Amino acid sequence: MKAVRLNLEDRQAWQKLQHVLISLASDYMDLVAAEQTEFKFEQQVLSIAFTLITSAVNRDRLNEFTQTIDRYFNRLQLIGVRRIEWEFYVIGEATPFLVQGRDIPLIEAPTPLPQNAIDRDTAKRSPVRNTKESSLSKSKARNLVHRLRGWLVDPKTIQAAQTVSRIAIRDPKGALDAVRINAIAKFNDTIQWVDTFPWEAWTKEKSQQIKRRHHRNLVRSIIEDLLIVGVMIIAALWLIESLSGPTFNLALLPKQHHDSNMTSAQYRCGNPAISLKNYVCLGQGMRYDQVASILGAEGKPLGIDRKFGDRAVIISWSSPDLSMNATFVNDKLVSRAYRQLTASK
Repeated sequence: MKAVRLNLEDRQAWQKLQHVLISLASDYMDLVAAEQTEFKFEQQVLSIAFTLITSAVNRDRLNEFTQTIDRYFNRLQLIGVRRIEWEFYVIGEATPFLVQGRDIPLIEAPTPLPQNAIDRDTAKRSPVRNTKESSLSKSKARNLVHRLRGWLVDPKTIQAAQTVSRIAIRDPKGALDAVRINAIAKFNDTIQWVDTFPWEAWTKEKSQQIKRRHHRNLVRSIIEDLLIVGVMIIAALWLIESLSGPTFNLALLPKQHHDSNMTSAQYRCGNPAISLKNYVCLGQGMRYDQVASILGAEGKPLGIDRKFGDRAVIISWSSPDLSMNATFVNDKLVSRAYRQLTASK
């Protein structure tokens, strides 16, 4: 896994480190007071002071917390830091309850650019460049699409896909194991990105952008915000509707002519189809799968038949000439009804 570098001389990197460590401490709120965590960086030594909420601390819990901090620092490369120390203080006491630390390889900070070079670079900028930002962004998008298309039709990509498919066919267990390892690595990279992302600075920047946009044109910005909120609400409603179960419209049900005299069938069942002959063939107590095999298709649930209780489900079959309903209770046929559609025309 690629380590993340943080230069603590940078204000944003310093705030990011504090935010992540306070978040880690908040996961152990039964052990430490996260809001009283103190940080100090002097003479290439990073010192972190945690405040314990009680002196009768659980040693196993404290060891788990220190190991979590140690694992976090193992994923970092701190620039300009030669030693890391963390101390634990009990509330109201001046002497530390526990002191730990370790030396780390010193990574020298990059040499800053001279001020005159920065001034020359600033002087070379022109307002014309700012007016062409939109065209440059469009050209970058087009270049990205062309690069993606070229990568997909590249013979090397096709050959790699064929090789992977052959390996998967010959050794499916090894291919699945490789996919598992890759998924774990991607998940760890995602967790690392979430841990090190400057959420506080990003939120402040977005809020400042919104304020500047409102300051430039308040009416237009409010209309844009309302449109965005409306689109989000429509998308949420569509998602809820797609994930919810089927709804029943009882007004679309045909008239229920309950026929309870189904103890003896007068005719044999015909070929699987939705027909009157097969309707008469349906017997009381049949299971749903038997009825579906006789009618030759799966039915469509319509609603609950309150006449037979809360567990009575109405299933419908229809054809261009006939509409048929069957009521099942605990997967047993108890009632049936039909309506000829051609007769009503």
